[in-house]
Amino acid sequence: MKIMENGEVLNGKEEFEKYLESENVGTPTVGEVRKCTILSSGTEYVIVDLSAKTEGIITKRELVKNPEDYKPGDKIEAVVINYKGEEEGARTYLSERRFMIPKLLEEIRKSMEEKKPVKGYVTKKVRGGYTIEIGGVLSAFLPGSQASYLNRISNDELVNKEFEFEVINFEERNNGNNIVLSMDALAKKQVEEFLNGVNVGDKLTGIVKDITGFGAFVDVGPMTALLPRSEISWDKNVNFKDKFHVGDEIESVVISKDIANQKMSISLKRLSNDPWDDIEKKYPVGTVIDATVTGIAPYGIFVKISDGIKGLVRSEDIFWGNYRRNLKDYFHENDNVKVEVTEIDKDRRRISFSVRDIEGDPWNGIEEKYHVDDTVKTKVEKVLDTGVILGIEKEISGFAHISELSWNFVKNPADLFKRNQDVEAKILEINPEKRRMKLSVKRLQKDPWEDLAKNVKIGTPVDCEVINIKNSGAILRIVDFNVEGFLPKSQFYEGIKIGDAFNAKVHKISYNPQLDERDMVVTIKGESTEQISHAKKESPKEEEFNQGPIRTTIGEMVNQKGEKQS
Repeated sequence: MKIMENGEVLNGKEEFEKYLESENVGTPTVGEVRKCTILSSGTEYVIVDLSAKTEGIITKRELVKNPEDYKPGDKIEAVVINYKGEEEGARTYLSERRFMIPKLLEEIRKSMEEKKPVKGYVTKKVRGGYTIEIGGVLSAFLPGSQASYLNRISNDELVNKEFEFEVINFEERNNGNNIVLSMDALAKKQVEEFLNGVNVGDKLTGIVKDITGFGAFVDVGPMTALLPRSEISWDKNVNFKDKFHVGDEIESVVISKDIANQKMSISLKRLSNDPWDDIEKKYPVGTVIDATVTGIAPYGIFVKISDGIKGLVRSEDIFWGNYRRNLKDYFHENDNVKVEVTEIDKDRRRISFSVRDIEGDPWNGIEEKYHVDDTVKTKVEKVLDTGVILGIEKEISGFAHISELSWNFVKNPADLFKRNQDVEAKILEINPEKRRMKLSVKRLQKDPWEDLAKNVKIGTPVDCEVINIKNSGAILRIVDFNVEGFLPKSQFYEGIKIGDAFNAKVHKISYNPQLDERDMVVTIKGESTEQISHAKKESPKEEEFNQGPIRTTIGEMVNQKGEKQS
C-alpha cells in the first residue's frame, strides 16, 4: 500500500502504475506530447517541468518565441524529440515548434477552406513581396500584388504589428510548405461588408492619412474614404490645410458610397446644416451684425458674418458722398466692422451689406449743426494741388481751395499741410444737396492787405518777384507784404522769366474786403536801366491801366485757365 502526497491511498503495483500513467509521469518517450511548466529561462534555452523523473530542455531553435519571453510558471505544450537516460545524464529534449506546426498547418488548411482570415507578422520585405510569420513557426509568402496597403506604409509601421490575411494557396511538401497569402482579397471582403453596413448620413470617426489639393484621405477602419475639399466647410475659401493635419482624428458624415468600386465620400460641413437654408430667417434685411473683413477690392470689401456666410459691402454703401476712395486706407483684413444686411439672394447664395446706413446720413440736418462763419477744428485728410480736404467729423469734410490756405502766395499746398495735421478753418459755404462745404484757413488770420492798403499808395515803389507768366502779363509777389500783384504784358522787358526780381511802382490798387476785392497793378515806367536791365523802352499805354481792377488772385488764375481750356 502506498500513500500519496495528496492523501490518496494506492493498493498494489498495478494501481500505482496506472496513477503514473494518468499523471503523465515516468520515462518520456520520443514523439510524446507533454504539458510543461516553465521553470527558468536563459538566452539560449528554457528549463521545463514535464512531470517526469527529469526536467526538460527546450532550445531556442525549438521555441516559438525567444527564450527571454517565457516566464516561470508559463504553461506550454511540447513534443519530446530526444531522451537520454541516467547513464547519459538523464536529459529530456523537447520542441514547442514541432508540436505547433501540425496544428497550425491544419488551422491554415481549414482557414483556406472556410475563407477565414489568419493572423501573422511581417518579418521582412523580399523580392516580389513580403515574408509573413504565422504562429511564430510557419513562414508564408505575401505577393506585392496582394499587399496594396503594405505598399503604401513605411517599414516603421510594420514593426511588431499583427495583420490579417486570407490564405489563397496551401500545399504541404516534404521539403517545406507552400503558403501564399493575400491582404487585398481579405480587405476587399472587409470593405464590402463595411460598405453594406454603412448608410448615407451615418457618422464616422477616422484618422487623416493624407492631404492633397483636392481634399483629404481619411482612414475610417477597413478602408480609406475621400473628404472632398468642397465638403470640408460651408466657407468655400477656408484654408483646409490649416483646419486639420495628418494624424488628426475627425468626425464626419457619409455622403456617398460605391460598393462595386469600393469607394466612399464623407463630409465635415454636413455635420451642421447649410447656413444658407435659414439665412432669411436668421439674418433678415435690416439686421445689424458684427462682421470680419476677409478681402478688399477696388469696388468694396468682403466680410464674413458666420461660417459659410460671406458677402460684399460696395463702396457706395460704405461712405456718404464721395465713395471713390482707396479702401485700403480705411480697412484691413481681419478688421471687425458692423454691417447692416441690405439684400439676400438665397438661390445665388449672395448677401449684400451696408456700413453707412447703420449711423444714417450725417449730412441730414447739417445746417442746424454748422453755420457759415463758424470756426471748426479739422484734420487734413488729403492734400491736392488745388487745395486740401479737411475732415470735420466722420463722413463730414470740406474743401479749402489753394487761394484760401494763406494770405501769402502758395505755390504748393504740400509745403504747408500734411496728412492728419490738425487745422482750424472757417466755414464759407454749406451745400447739403451736393454734400459740399467750402472752408478757409487764411480767414482766421489777419488780412495782410489791410496793412498794405494803409501804407501803399499809387506811385509807391515796391520790390517784386515774378512767380508766374500769363498771356496778359506776369503775376508778381510783392515782397514786403507777400501778396500778389500784376504786371501788364506791355511792361514786359526782354527775357523776363519766373524768379526775376525788380523794383516797380504801384500804378493801381483796389482793396474792398466786403466784395472780396484785393488787386494791385504795378508799372516799371520811368525805372532806370540799372534797375531793370531788360525793360522795354516803350511806355505802357494808358488804356491798359484803365480797364478796371485786374483780379490776380490764385482763384482768378484757376478760373481763367478753365475758361481758356473750355
